[in-house]
Amino acid sequence: MGTTHSQPSINIIEMFRFIVDCGVDSSFVDQQNDNCYGLDMSHSYPKTIELSYKFNKIIKQGKSNKLYSDEIASRDRSTFFNIDGKVLDKPIQIYRMWYRFLQLALELEEQKVQIVTRYETVKLPKKRKDQWGKMRSSERHPVLQKVKVNRKVYDAWDIETIPTTSFDDWWFGKRGGNYPAHKGLFYPDASIAVLKKKDDWVDNPNFTYIRVDKRRRMNDVVNDLRMILTEQDRNIESLSAFPVHGYPNINTLINRYNALILQLTTKLQDKEMLASNVFRVTKEGMGDNDEGNDGVYSYGGSAGRAMRDLILPAKISLLSVADGYFVKNPNKDYL
Repeated sequence: MGTTHSQPSINIIEMFRFIVDCGVDSSFVDQQNDNCYGLDMSHSYPKTIELSYKFNKIIKQGKSNKLYSDEIASRDRSTFFNIDGKVLDKPIQIYRMWYRFLQLALELEEQKVQIVTRYETVKLPKKRKDQWGKMRSSERHPVLQKVKVNRKVYDAWDIETIPTTSFDDWWFGKRGGNYPAHKGLFYPDASIAVLKKKDDWVDNPNFTYIRVDKRRRMNDVVNDLRMILTEQDRNIESLSAFPVHGYPNINTLINRYNALILQLTTKLQDKEMLASNVFRVTKEGMGDNDEGNDGVYSYGGSAGRAMRDLILPAKISLLSVADGYFVKNPNKDYL
């Protein structure tokens, strides 16, 4: 008689479907005492949040003819390094995303939301069966962190007005002079100054004093200055009161922000979120999928893993912004 092969139990089928959907490696699931399957994979507590602030919403896919837009990305991807004759450390759209994350942090703080930063294994006082019928001696518990904005750091930002003020009005100031511009917070001091007398010299290794022959052509002077600075050993760093830490890509920041909004406010599955038309093209793999549908996030592996690649950095940015840093806090590891 031939060997009869029984069908796998429904629990086994469901378990592996969970592994695939959540993007959990089977090696992780099989680790002793790790109760992964059946684990609550929430990213916040409460799990689903209703955001009411005007600007805390998805940044739509598309292009805008406006130079500055709160809703969709600008048509000009250079995003204006030079504004009012002064130079920012980063494109203005990066500061816009700092502002959007701060608006979100302020509302989450108001609602007393806690962010799940990681899961840790906690030993059970007594072994018990999990939902799959397997005996467990430990289980995974979420580690939570309250969203609390450091108002001392943001003292000059007029933070109480931020929830109801658009970035453009906050950055440029409202017409009529009844609301100040805040763009000056991000301009570093001028890199060159004319010294009228020798007493103005400062003994500082970060400064170089150069004599300029004003009879020479401007291009000659600039070329000579470029040569001098190229040959020197220099430590390039931001001198802005609010420096941006890291080298962010605006589309990546928007994708992370949108993913976080979806995770906080909807009950959609990861695969459904990634198929929504709210993500932008990035080097990480955003683009046309196999069917040629634009706006669908293309990824290898599971949807859960792809979503976590967006959500984890988004959580870091959110908590960093609450502490006064963007894109990430150089002094703290939240996850």
